[in-house]
Amino acid sequence: MRALATMASALATLCLIALWGSTSLAANEELLLVIVHPKSPVDRVSSYEIEALFTRARTRWSDGSTVYPFSFPAGSPARETFDRVVLRLSPDQVGRFWVDRRIRGLGMPPKQVPSPTLMAQIVSNLPGAIGYLPSTRSRPGLKVVARIVQGKVLSP
Repeated sequence: MRALATMASALATLCLIALWGSTSLAANEELLLVIVHPKSPVDRVSSYEIEALFTRARTRWSDGSTVYPFSFPAGSPARETFDRVVLRLSPDQVGRFWVDRRIRGLGMPPKQVPSPTLMAQIVSNLPGAIGYLPSTRSRPGLKVVARIVQGKVLSP
């Protein structure tokens, strides 16, 4: 009887550890907001459109104006999440993708911005700009056109 109680206690402890671990993982999953200039002609963008804009396969908005994509430096958590979800590429694959594009003369990568504060300032002041921010760093004056959460691109 005592062995059964010990096993039940151990099982309960394992269940609590598993629940705590999954909660931590969900809490660590970064929510990113894809942002554009407030006067941008778009109100939402799909994952395919974001991929095309950030790989420079598409360089114009629907009204014909130029798109200016901005990204964080390689190695930053937000950048790794964005690249993994939107581009479906690892950091090494992203690097090789841009080397190949440069060699073939097919364009340059998005400009890199070192901080969320600067990202928000640039996107809010440059018509045609698109970028992304951790949700905790959002600010008024930016138009959110998509959200990236739990490995998916969702509507705003």
